[in-house]
Amino acid sequence: MKEELLYTHTYPSPIGPLHLAVNKIGRVIRIGFTPLPENFTTTTKVPYRILENKYACGELEYQLDAYFRGELQEFTVLPELHGTPFQHSVWARLQKISYGETLSYGEIAQKIGRRQAARAVGNAVAINPVPIVVPCHRVLHSSGGIGTYAARSLPHSDGSEMKRQLLEIEGSNVVLRSARASA
Repeated sequence: MKEELLYTHTYPSPIGPLHLAVNKIGRVIRIGFTPLPENFTTTTKVPYRILENKYACGELEYQLDAYFRGELQEFTVLPELHGTPFQHSVWARLQKISYGETLSYGEIAQKIGRRQAARAVGNAVAINPVPIVVPCHRVLHSSGGIGTYAARSLPHSDGSEMKRQLLEIEGSNVVLRSARASA
């Protein structure tokens, strides 16, 4: 099996280091909160030859900079997502959630025609390989609470704080409501 090139760079974001990975045509393969493992593959099982290359990740970093300054509401870099048809339907729906808006897992399940699949939606959201660009931080529990974020790679409190910060950057009503309630 032929290996593909994967370019990586660690981006020092305001919410902590983000480990970026793009393929040779600039499609975003991963934005991680932990470094990319040396034996990284996707569900296609294609092996990657990983090279550190800040410049190959330049457009993604440029757009992340603009996002964190509050100047970019919609990313134009394209993710290359590998997953099941169900996961793709969830990730596609996440990309339709407007900047500053939120939906619950149940609302997403309903919108993709799988009304009883809120838990499965949660699992698909949890393994989103390109957070922020595919805005899984805009998904909340039905109670309206922020809940967890990046639970598979970060301690609960760190992930929840990152999610709160991302929603705050976007001026989300959820963050504004919770700030007023605690005041």
